Amino acid sequence: MTAPELLEVRDLGVEFTAPDGSPLRAVRGVSFTLRRGETLAVVGESGSGKSTTALALNRMLPGTGRITTGTVRLDGRDLAAADEAELRAVRGARIGMVFQDPMTALNPVLTAGRHIEEALRAHGNHDKAARRARAVELLDRVGIPDPHRRADDHPHQFSGGQRQRI
Repeated sequence: MTAPELLEVRDLGVEFTAPDGSPLRAVRGVSFTLRRGETLAVVGESGSGKSTTALALNRMLPGTGRITTGTVRLDGRDLAAADEAELRAVRGARIGMVFQDPMTALNPVLTAGRHIEEALRAHGNHDKAARRARAVELLDRVGIPDPHRRADDHPHQFSGGQRQRI
């Protein structure tokens, strides 16, 4: 028996508004299904829409970007039609993305532990000591050696792969 569908994307289309006001189609007709326990790799040349597709799934399109067609169902909930409150409950807790260049996602003045603690706070964990303990636990879980000490290190003190895991 196959696992139930976790993420189902059907006929996803994304457009941006060009400076002259005309629509610029960035993604057309993307469809796939991801079941629990599966991994999906999105491969393509530079500019083919990989990042735009991932940002659309998370409803984090920059500027004038918008989903124009299709559905993005996470456990049956259509994220393409969800309001901001629904999205806040889902982002980070149920869906997210790891950026290719983590140095653009990490603030160089914040420690690794602080980055994780801030995400935990944004998702409802308001106890500072519990956030710190969880941050150290998560660093350990993703294979960062000596997580208690490394939680106080800044992004430039980690390798590229470690920054992606953070």
